Amino acid sequence: MTRYRTVLALTLALTTAPATAIARQADHASYVYFAAASQSSTMSGTTEDWTRAKSLRAGREGLLYFRLGGTAYVIRDAATLRQAEAILAPQRALGERQAELGSRQAALGRRQAALGQEQARLGRQARHETDGDGFSARQEVLSGQQDVLSGQQDVLSKKQDALSDEQERVGRKVDIGLRALFGDAVRRGVAQPAK
Repeated sequence: MTRYRTVLALTLALTTAPATAIARQADHASYVYFAAASQSSTMSGTTEDWTRAKSLRAGREGLLYFRLGGTAYVIRDAATLRQAEAILAPQRALGERQAELGSRQAALGRRQAALGQEQARLGRQARHETDGDGFSARQEVLSGQQDVLSGQQDVLSKKQDALSDEQERVGRKVDIGLRALFGDAVRRGVAQPAK
């Protein structure tokens, strides 16, 4: 009898797990926002969502495409698009901050790579030099510079971690704001089923 219960419990767990995952996925609203007169887009969804939204866009019009509850909708109403832009603004600003920080990290990485190459060159040269003290002094200077750059990289990494945490908080607010906007737009008839 206990073996039967174990098998039944495992069977139920396996058959309900995909349903739970599907329910969570259905809870998530996929969207693609195209700013008017721009090629830029903001999205949360699949490449298929982006492709479908792009195909529904006329020229460079502002457009908000979203899927909610298994139905795809399009919003072209200027006032509603301005609301969407306002909801998405903090996320875009944060993305710009992350891009700037990423550029700083890349520049620092290039400096670290150049120092590493210099250290390797000195290492190859040291095999042929008789002045061990001169080589050691140069190697020590390079190691000190590498330590300074590593410390700077650590600072930037901590800033990146903080931005990632902020991105998570902002993402939740954006999701809540957009879901409310989507629901309101459907109720008002501003969101039209995508065809």
